[in-house]
Amino acid sequence: MADPERFTGFAVEEPSHLWGGTSIWRHINRWLMRNGHAWIEIDSQAPSAIGKIKSADPERYKNMTFIPGPISDHFADNIPFVTEITKESLRAAYDEFKKEWWPATLQSPEIIAAASYALRSGQLGLRADRVVLSGLSQTGGVTRRFITHSSHLRLPDGELPFEGFIPCQSGGEALPDFPGSAIIELLGESEFQSVRLSCGVSGQMNETKHRRPDSEGFRLYEVAGMAHRESRYASQVDLKRWSVADLKGAEWSTFANSFIYHAVFDLMEKWTKDPLFTPPPSAILKTVGDSDEIVRDLHGNALGGVRTIHTDVPLARLVAATPKGRPNWYWAIYRQRAGQVLRECIDAGFLLDADAETLRRETVEKVSF
Repeated sequence: MADPERFTGFAVEEPSHLWGGTSIWRHINRWLMRNGHAWIEIDSQAPSAIGKIKSADPERYKNMTFIPGPISDHFADNIPFVTEITKESLRAAYDEFKKEWWPATLQSPEIIAAASYALRSGQLGLRADRVVLSGLSQTGGVTRRFITHSSHLRLPDGELPFEGFIPCQSGGEALPDFPGSAIIELLGESEFQSVRLSCGVSGQMNETKHRRPDSEGFRLYEVAGMAHRESRYASQVDLKRWSVADLKGAEWSTFANSFIYHAVFDLMEKWTKDPLFTPPPSAILKTVGDSDEIVRDLHGNALGGVRTIHTDVPLARLVAATPKGRPNWYWAIYRQRAGQVLRECIDAGFLLDADAETLRRETVEKVSF
């Protein structure tokens, strides 16, 4: 965080990705900084700790040791990618890939819990009173696995290491409750295997088995139109990496993933602070039965789930050619509808006022007809 004097006591703990990277930080850094919360990166997974951190400065980290195993480059070079394959075989290939993760990260849960204690005890220059564990994609899986496999871990005083968990963009079997802690699971439309199949890259989802009823400590939010990662506010590293892609006339999405993350983390902050606070009920996409085939409108947009201005007030729409309306007519109608949807998103709890103003300036005001 920028100013320790403004620290609220709320901290987000994020494990570094198996082959490096902190995607949660990229999505929530503006929300963290403007609200006085803290964030910490934990290199709890041996492949990235040894393959990235230690190799970058061997002398400084010469005493850092882990149980021997494959390093980050091994995993980055072996992500299953195949085309012309069924959902079942693609999922099976990724499940085999995932089986390599956990034996390579055996010490991760204890390190993650120890980092929470370091935050609370003041050893890092701050003294947190609420710590939430979160990850995205592979580290979303790490967060889920902590919930399912490490609920026995405690701080030295016997208390739970985390007040909340936010696993993002991962999925899998339905999560159990974690008594004493809150869970918000966040998934975008692109995590569904029915969406991923055409590009030949799988994920951690298993149909819709992650879905479960709400409880006093669990919510699930599935977001229509949201991709795995945000390209609206891409880093220079991302832009360089993506520059080799042939988009064939398409453009990178301007969907504001980070604004959804801001709202969800804000809900968690309130939920862990106020015992009387109740977050919005789960919102799930409409699917065909128990399958992951998403029900869509006549334009191909997903129905149900968390709604945004990007899906509900599209920038492109077919209109009658005759009679042709004046541009100012379309502008007035669009502006009115956009304002309504922004207010609906705020009232639903999935858009913060500051981000709504940004969308108004960057999107609504710049539309031309």
